[in-house]
Amino acid sequence: MTDTPVAVTASESPLPKEQVNKESNKNTPLPSAKTGRAIAWLSLLLNLVLLAGIAAAAWWLWPQWSELQQQQQVLQQQQEQQNEQGKQQHQQLTDQVQQQLALVLDQQKQQNALSQQQQQALLQLQLDSKKQLSHGRTWQLWQIQQLLQLAGQKIWLEQDMAAALRLLQGAEQQLALLQDSSMQPLRQAIQADVAELEKNALPDLAKIQLSLTSLRQAVHELPLRQSERELGDAAPVVATSSDWQSTLLQHWHSFWRSLVHVRPTQPEDLSVLSAGEQLSLRNSLQQQLLLAELAAMKYQNELYQAALQQAMDTLQRYFAAVDPKVKAASEQLVQLAALPVAFPAPAALQSSAVLDQLMRQTVVEIQP
Repeated sequence: MTDTPVAVTASESPLPKEQVNKESNKNTPLPSAKTGRAIAWLSLLLNLVLLAGIAAAAWWLWPQWSELQQQQQVLQQQQEQQNEQGKQQHQQLTDQVQQQLALVLDQQKQQNALSQQQQQALLQLQLDSKKQLSHGRTWQLWQIQQLLQLAGQKIWLEQDMAAALRLLQGAEQQLALLQDSSMQPLRQAIQADVAELEKNALPDLAKIQLSLTSLRQAVHELPLRQSERELGDAAPVVATSSDWQSTLLQHWHSFWRSLVHVRPTQPEDLSVLSAGEQLSLRNSLQQQLLLAELAAMKYQNELYQAALQQAMDTLQRYFAAVDPKVKAASEQLVQLAALPVAFPAPAALQSSAVLDQLMRQTVVEIQP
């Protein structure tokens, strides 16, 4: 038979409880004083290194931060100046458009006044014709004179070449119905005036208007100019095994040159346009094109050329010249500037002088 082991608990142990606790405390290791002092010195050293790193970073970044603040102030001043210039240009263009609109309204008023004068002249002509019904030749001359005067007004005041040709052709037909040999010089003069007017080709205003309208619609799609400059390439570092210290130094300098690149400030760096300024610039270009379109419709060649020149200057100065859309717009503006829009009006009608001579002869013949 073997003895069965019996488990003995702490309460059943013959040793007292205090002695058991002391023995367990003796078995656990106690931290040494040297280890605590090493940890304290290490923490102090880390704090000093951190403070030194923060001080060095502040000393190195403070001049750059000051320079950045100065550049931002200069940039704000430049932006304020450009805003003021943009407002002045916008105000000037607005004034020009208002002046042109006022000029158009004045011309319309003049045309209305001329129409009233023409109506009054027709009424007066009818009254005069009633007094001279007894003399058919005088009546026909008065009618032709009125037609020639209306043709002259259509040419020089209203700039309506088609209406002037119809009036001259009507006067020539009336002379043909008279079958009077004394009217032959006047008929030849009218035919010469008709040939002269038909020879002068009118500018294709519809084509010019469509081109300018398409350009105005495409203004918001044209990209603005951005400063594009390439940095110079650094010289390659040649590694040599004989002088490893100089090679390491060259690698170090090459790394810092590629990390930080110092260059002088360019004007394009300070000309950053905000969204409002970009919109104002595009609206100014659209107004210049609209002014050119209005000038072309009124056959004002000088104003048309000036507006196109302003549009080309704006396009070349503020928009990306290398972009295909900007190139196409510039070429189209050059083509439009080559088209004359002046009205090809003659200096005078030959038939008017011949008619005046016939009228004087008729008055002399009527007098007793």
